[in-house]
Amino acid sequence: MIDRGASAHARWRLLSAVVPTALEDEIASVLGQGSLGVEVVPSGAGRSAVRVYLGTADDAAAWTARAERILLAHGIPLPGADLGVSPVPDGRWGEKWQAALAPIPLGARFVVVRGGAPPPGGREPIRLVPGMAFGTGEHETTRLCAAALERLVRPGSRWLDVGTGSGILAIVAARCGAGRVLALDIDPEAVHVAGEAVAANGAEERVEVRVGSLEDREEERFDGIVANVAASFFLERASRLGMALDPGGVLAASGVLEDDLDEIAEALRCHRLVEEHRSSEPPWACLIARLRS
Repeated sequence: MIDRGASAHARWRLLSAVVPTALEDEIASVLGQGSLGVEVVPSGAGRSAVRVYLGTADDAAAWTARAERILLAHGIPLPGADLGVSPVPDGRWGEKWQAALAPIPLGARFVVVRGGAPPPGGREPIRLVPGMAFGTGEHETTRLCAAALERLVRPGSRWLDVGTGSGILAIVAARCGAGRVLALDIDPEAVHVAGEAVAANGAEERVEVRVGSLEDREEERFDGIVANVAASFFLERASRLGMALDPGGVLAASGVLEDDLDEIAEALRCHRLVEEHRSSEPPWACLIARLRS
């Protein structure tokens, strides 16, 4: 781990880690929760730097320890991750970051806006809350999932959002007419942020947010599942995904690269989840599969 010291003139700090590009989405989603903001930038062939912005009140040691746990849980060796915290000299970075959060169109119907900012005409606002550092609609996989939910959610249907992150997709499902949405995430901090987002968007009556993953759904079955996670999740849990759906239920699987779709589709097919549709914003993709009766 690199310790770059502190600066008397810095109001902000930057925690940075280099990760495989295939995992940048998932790492940024988990690691960025509760921060001031997060960005992902290229860092050589097949590598990306995840940069998490912190305030001076944040405990850098605690954030670093949390980052180490997240990296190790994803099989990323610490020596090659170049993990460290450094000062950000520009004392107005936070204000600039907030001002740069322009409205983000999401699907055909929604727009993500910050705080109480007025939404552009013709779209329904989904409002950001402090700490929603990632999964705010700017990433291709979030947009692909939102567009899929607009097509797939039926009035009164029951949906499961696996790896909910900021909670935006659970909110989209509720706004599209789902009667119940269970939003799960393995990171307690993500669950806290998602709960705040659900409350800020008036979706508490339809959306339940709690710590857990697919195995923690308490045997409940759903009409639909949205999962914006890593490709390995679908390969390892294809059977459990099928078990969590009612016959005819539908899965929207994203967080994956176009190159991984064939392998994922085959794994799902082996458990009666038959591909119906693919969409992409290269290099990212979303696969729709339905459980055969």
